[in-house]
Amino acid sequence: MSAKTDVRQAALAGAWYPESAAACRAAVDEYLAAPVMPGDFRGLIVPHAGFAYSGPTAGRGYRQLTPRATADLVVVFGSHRGAQGPNTVFCAEAWETPLGALSCAVDLAREVRDTLGLEEEPVLPRAADNGAELQLPFVRHVFAQAQLLMLGVAAAPIAMDIGAKVGGLCRARGRDVVFIGSTDLTHYGPNYDFVPEGVGEPAERWVRQTCDQGFLDRLLALDSRGLLAHAHSERSACCPGAVAATLAALQAFGHESKPALIDHYLSCDIRPSSSFVGYAAVAL
Repeated sequence: MSAKTDVRQAALAGAWYPESAAACRAAVDEYLAAPVMPGDFRGLIVPHAGFAYSGPTAGRGYRQLTPRATADLVVVFGSHRGAQGPNTVFCAEAWETPLGALSCAVDLAREVRDTLGLEEEPVLPRAADNGAELQLPFVRHVFAQAQLLMLGVAAAPIAMDIGAKVGGLCRARGRDVVFIGSTDLTHYGPNYDFVPEGVGEPAERWVRQTCDQGFLDRLLALDSRGLLAHAHSERSACCPGAVAATLAALQAFGHESKPALIDHYLSCDIRPSSSFVGYAAVAL
């Protein structure tokens, strides 16, 4: 197996999350040490910043899926995409993590590519993308026997169509699957050229209670079109297409549950700054 042509490397290991297997496993175990909430969950929306920032909320989210640890497939809708896409699926053999490589569902990925007319997600991207990669140590640890199906989808209504078709294909093939959608929330402050409420405590309160919350309200109502529109008009999420695709995939798969907000905080709660990002985990 050639690392150059068949395996995507863990490009952000050692920077955004620990590079050694022992340190990475210890971090993931620490973040997973959270209570399981009542509910029959098969999906999750989680952030994708460095472990030091969003690791705790991601871990609390993944903890809700541990009852499904024997799943044989994990679908991850990740990667940063604008409204024009591109829409991609990863068709190579594996994706490295510090905890070992995640084997990919190559035959299913190729079927998704051909059926939906998607581009292939590159094995050697021009730049690392944290949108999917930050999920993979959690996926590898929690779902040790599962294959990976990873897609990048546009921040547009087409994401719902892609999600629905992927969910339907997984159901038709009898896969025991969990669906992960990855997005961070409001990017606020001078670093992001977005300061509609100034700086300081009033700005933080506005992001928590109005901007982030507006997106989360639509997510908890399973309103895919509403959350896409809110993200575009209010700048409340960086990867809303991944969220919309996840909701559509779960519906097409035939899964119904009451969504649960597991955690929500801002990066400035961890490291004070006038520029900060919202993080949340929602189990589905």
